[in-house]
Amino acid sequence: YITIGEKSWAFGHDLTELRRAEGKIKSSLKEKETLLHEVHHRVKNNMQVINSLLKLQSNNIEDKNVKEILKDSQSRVYAMSAVHETLHGSENLSEIDLKSYLSKITTSIYQTYSTDHQKIKLNNNVEEAPISLNQAYPLGLTINELVSNSLKYAFPNDRTGEITVNIEKLENELELTITDNGIGMSKGFDWKNTKSLGLKLVRTLVENQLDGSIDLDNSNGTKFTIKFNIET
Repeated sequence: YITIGEKSWAFGHDLTELRRAEGKIKSSLKEKETLLHEVHHRVKNNMQVINSLLKLQSNNIEDKNVKEILKDSQSRVYAMSAVHETLHGSENLSEIDLKSYLSKITTSIYQTYSTDHQKIKLNNNVEEAPISLNQAYPLGLTINELVSNSLKYAFPNDRTGEITVNIEKLENELELTITDNGIGMSKGFDWKNTKSLGLKLVRTLVENQLDGSIDLDNSNGTKFTIKFNIET
């Protein structure tokens, strides 16, 4: 107690109650954090089961076109699974570490398409720029589609080459460029109105979910440039 004149204040009692309240808040936050880690872990595991089922199904099919469709599906499922895998091992459950996330996705793509790193080299240049969970999904799927397309079509007949994924932060904007030095797309090819599911998906993800822009430079190989504002 502190007494001034005829008045007294029970500061010791108030401080004890404050500490108790803080302890309850910290305990509650810890429980929620543990729960979120478990949720991400379970979602990741469930998606990995789906991925394994697709792989098993692919192994039992001889039709090349169907095999490619299943491989594409495997790759897309893992791109989403990698979000939860990255968050499960992270202290911050509201933002994605782009370097770790991109590394998981590109490694998986090369494994899915059995690509020889000696023939087609992958360069990752990623600036430190954490992004939200909402933007991680469409960004990961976009990278998955464009890198997969380069692996499948840019280097026919055992050509060697390089694919470069570059992510740079420009103030409140993120710029993603995916470049390959392959054969490029044929002249007059209207990629925005193609029947290709992959490119349709890319345009939908960028324009509708990321609310960004996407441009193609086909003058020397293939270069896609994507820009969007980072959520705050």
